[in-house]
Amino acid sequence: MNIIKYEYAKTAVKKKRGNFMYEKFIDELRNNPASNYSIQDAEQLADKVLDISGYTGKVGAIPIIKIANNFGFATYKAKNIPSDISGNIFVGGNTEKDYNNDKVIIVGANEVFPHQRFILAHELAHYLLDYIGADENNNENHAFSRAYLKINHDSIEEKRADRFAAELLMPKKIFLSQYIKAMKKSNYNDDYTITYLSELFKVKESCVRRRIQEILENIEG
Repeated sequence: MNIIKYEYAKTAVKKKRGNFMYEKFIDELRNNPASNYSIQDAEQLADKVLDISGYTGKVGAIPIIKIANNFGFATYKAKNIPSDISGNIFVGGNTEKDYNNDKVIIVGANEVFPHQRFILAHELAHYLLDYIGADENNNENHAFSRAYLKINHDSIEEKRADRFAAELLMPKKIFLSQYIKAMKKSNYNDDYTITYLSELFKVKESCVRRRIQEILENIEG
């Protein structure tokens, strides 16, 4: 596979002083695995990640590559991944031999940057929700992988990962306040608002539309 290192601010994956919080977070998940989390629980897990990362209340693009690096992931862009997927995660097995790191997230190099960000967050969700604490993953020879399919995100695993990614990149409270601000400023122009939020959070407009629907349905419910 033809891959290119995909890093935050051109910094390599390495131990940092702040990684203690991430390690503690992972230990807590090992003791209380998230495999049975609901979609709403997955959203709350994303809020915890924002908290330990110091981004609670941040207005703007969440540095997802930096967060993935802090969880120990190397991140790559690949030009020749299978045509039916947009990304993948690999942990354990031959991962360290193949990529010189035991945890890797790969995104399609041909995907637009905002979608690459969502894929990274989605694959990180699989690590936290589906890998940590699972008995089979206690064997370091076991290879864990969850491809990001271009279609069919109907399983509970995929729905949870999508919601985690949405909350991580578009935190509900900040997103709602910016949504209201943009709607008022534009005299309730949907096109202006969606474009504004897409550029602010560095996500696709389709993600913004879905996030608006998720949040408004939750309020109305």
